[in-house]
Amino acid sequence: MKAGLSKWPSLLAMHLTATLTSLLFAAPVLIVVVVSLKSTTFLEFSLSPATWTLQNYREVFNDPLVPRYVANSLFVGGAVTALTVLVDLLAAYAFAKLRFPGRDLSFGLLLATLMLPFSATLVPVYLIAARLGMVDTYAGLIIPSLAGPFGVFLLRQFIRGIPDSLLESARIDGASELRIFGSVVLPLCLQPMAVLAIFTFVGSWNSFLWPLLMAQSAEMRTLTVGIATTNTQFTQNIGGTTAVAMLSLLPMAILFVGFQRYFVRGVLAGALKA
Repeated sequence: MKAGLSKWPSLLAMHLTATLTSLLFAAPVLIVVVVSLKSTTFLEFSLSPATWTLQNYREVFNDPLVPRYVANSLFVGGAVTALTVLVDLLAAYAFAKLRFPGRDLSFGLLLATLMLPFSATLVPVYLIAARLGMVDTYAGLIIPSLAGPFGVFLLRQFIRGIPDSLLESARIDGASELRIFGSVVLPLCLQPMAVLAIFTFVGSWNSFLWPLLMAQSAEMRTLTVGIATTNTQFTQNIGGTTAVAMLSLLPMAILFVGFQRYFVRGVLAGALKA
């Protein structure tokens, strides 16, 4: 009984720390929510609900470009996520289970690209995309982001934990490598694939610099670029600006709430496999 009571101070301190940390990170979001429900300027900002209104959101949805920005972000994010998971999973399987000359060297060079900032490769990638005629197209927004070394590394660490005897049994039964990949490896990698999908979609949704270069017309802009560059009434109205910001936050919140369980399980599984 005394041992149980002695743990209360430490548990209370941990819960207080967790609560204060959560409030610290949630406070800016709550302020954005409140500002988006007001028609006042920032200097007149107050937390009183007396002046709350949905007028800012009505103006956002009345703007014909905002739904197009949202649709572009959803399409580009969905395509990038699906193709990235597929390409990274294929590469991870090859690096983890197949033997070919230069495998370890190729994987080391792939990991070395993690040290390169995106700004270092931005100009050559843009020049290649421009030469291929992908500027101001969905292909230009999607294809350069189809794969990444982080995803290959994450999935490779998990696939290495799959017993080789399981794959050898499938080969003895006459299954091809593609059949083994689709019927054996793929079902076992759903959790790390969910982790990679969440990271990829969030990164694509929040991406700004590359869509800013690729989207030359207003119809091709994603939501983040549209918020920053479109000269509308929202640029002078902080309530309208924060309403658009809340609109951009909504898909991320839905994604986190809906897939939180799979995200945690996938991260833990990857850590145990590593």
